[in-house]
Amino acid sequence: MKRQQLLIFGATGKVGRLTVQYALADGYNVTAFVHRHHDLPQDPHLRIVHGDIHQRHDIEKVAKDTDVILSALGSWGTAKKDVLASAMANIIPVMQQHGILRIVSLTGAEARATGDKLSLIHRLSHLALGIIAAKVLHDGEKHIHLLEGSGLEWLVIRSPIMTSGDDESYQLSSDRPLPWQTIDRRAVARALVDQASSDLRERALYIQ
Repeated sequence: MKRQQLLIFGATGKVGRLTVQYALADGYNVTAFVHRHHDLPQDPHLRIVHGDIHQRHDIEKVAKDTDVILSALGSWGTAKKDVLASAMANIIPVMQQHGILRIVSLTGAEARATGDKLSLIHRLSHLALGIIAAKVLHDGEKHIHLLEGSGLEWLVIRSPIMTSGDDESYQLSSDRPLPWQTIDRRAVARALVDQASSDLRERALYIQ
């Protein structure tokens, strides 16, 4: 059986490196889109391409023959804090142009999607993050809204604070985790790769 081709953005981040690792272990061909230096392993099924997510032509160069796109991008620690929305504004048209239908993306648990119903404590935590890190929160929400209007088969995984460990267990749910909950990065990466072969239904779910 032919190996599916995954294109992974954010492949050099803490979650991205694990995502590449799991995807290769699961038998995918992987194209890792990287911006600068990397420490990804050598593997016959891994292709590493340098580019800038702000440049659509860089994305177009690697999109050919892609089956599913995974995004482990993040805006924390960046200058403009616009990475997710800027990337999606370029990725979506390229997907539409090349007939790539499926994308799984990652953002924070506070990012709202259309139709969300939040309790008082979640409204307060959303307000607090909007004060502390308004640009990061807006970036995550804007990228969800771009996917909502894309016509693609998409899933956004919304993650609480991540920790480092060896726990790969997780569940995806429409129930938002409490603001103080955490999850292992390995579980988040495992979920991203698992969803590459799942039934995507244009939705944003929480991981716990």
